[in-house]
Amino acid sequence: MTLKIEQVKTTNPDLLSLIQELNDFFDEEWGKEVAQRYQNHHNLAEMSYAVVAYDDGKAVGCGCWKLLDKQTPEIKRMYVKQTYRENGAAGKIIQALERDMLEKGYQQAVLETGKEMVGAIRFYERHGYRIVSNYGEFVEDDLCICMKKTL
Repeated sequence: MTLKIEQVKTTNPDLLSLIQELNDFFDEEWGKEVAQRYQNHHNLAEMSYAVVAYDDGKAVGCGCWKLLDKQTPEIKRMYVKQTYRENGAAGKIIQALERDMLEKGYQQAVLETGKEMVGAIRFYERHGYRIVSNYGEFVEDDLCICMKKTL
């Protein structure tokens, strides 16, 4: 495996294809009605930075971040194809996102994920994120948890 992380525009066809797979996964897991409830948080036009992971030229994963407020970037749209999980792709994606945040002067990052997504939660914990009180529109949302890391 030759994994390469590339910064892309939010209109990149590979990014859009991966995001569609992610949306399809959410639709299957929770139903379209629940998944639609969160779509306003995932507008690619609001993303400040996006990357795609390529394995020998094939798009296998992605991640983005956007500003939650003036000093807090929020990781969004993290996804790795099922067959490429557990091989370091997600770690390289999150490292690329955090490196860009640090280069832009940010000192912390936050994210939100599904409360039942144990694998994702463990992944983020391995990368230094800790569960915090839900923020913003996620306050009192019992389907998700929020996490934070000091960069």
